Amino acid sequence: MQIIKSNNLTWIDIKGPTNLDMEHLKTNFDLHPLVLKEILPQIDYPKIESYGDYLFLVIFYPFFDKETSSTLPFELDIIIGKNFLITNHYRDILPLSALFHDCNLYPEKMEKFSDEGTGELLYRIINEILQACFPKISHIKQNIDEIEKIIFKKENKKAINKIADIKRDIIGFERILEPQKIVLQNLIEESEKFFSKKLLPYFHNLMNTFNQVKSLVETNEKTLSALETTNQSLIDTATNEIMKALTVFLVLMYPFSLVADVFSMNGQFLAWTGHPSDFWKVYGLMFVGFGIIFLALKKKRWL
Repeated sequence: MQIIKSNNLTWIDIKGPTNLDMEHLKTNFDLHPLVLKEILPQIDYPKIESYGDYLFLVIFYPFFDKETSSTLPFELDIIIGKNFLITNHYRDILPLSALFHDCNLYPEKMEKFSDEGTGELLYRIINEILQACFPKISHIKQNIDEIEKIIFKKENKKAINKIADIKRDIIGFERILEPQKIVLQNLIEESEKFFSKKLLPYFHNLMNTFNQVKSLVETNEKTLSALETTNQSLIDTATNEIMKALTVFLVLMYPFSLVADVFSMNGQFLAWTGHPSDFWKVYGLMFVGFGIIFLALKKKRWL
């Protein structure tokens, strides 16, 4: 637990909460038992609830895991009253940590970030988390650009695995992002009752940033889907060409097989049997048949 105090405002940040931390919050802030129960253990969905004197929010920070090439949700619980703000999380959330340390090291920043009370500080925390999404989206776009180059270099099999990895990343991102829309919408409504009216544009700005993030993710998803379709089309075309080549080869070989089978039969009266020129006559028939089929395929423009 770390604490910053400024201008009659207290910011408490807890990483990896324990029962002792919960007891401290219960004693000093008179929090409802339901709130304490929802902080421990972790929950899987975002939410916002009003408890009269304070608001309880649960939002999620999208963290990219390099080992699994997927985006994971990091829970952030926020309890905000008129003169206190409590943040609780189980893992390091870089935008939150950076903001907290700035406020801790530079008291003037804490004063600046809380000019309009705890509502402004809440805005800055959520805004930092949303702004941190843009570099992740840029990274996704760079990967998509790389896939585009791979596809048009005809390295289609290599592209399949890369497309799957990025799709997994985008799916994880959207799974975290989409449910938080209703939280931000409800936050706008609650802000009118709970905070200064001056802060209302700030929370509308959060909604606009969220919509921008969501739009960029959807654009990348559509681009990736189009590239996947193109890649699959190129693979299908290459497969069809191979099948066509094999089919033509088998058809052209048919005269050789037919004539060889006929003249390999045991019979006393087979034509040319027993003559010195049998070999060349038989092979002549094979090549004549080959030529006839080849010209027929050419005429049909199948070759």
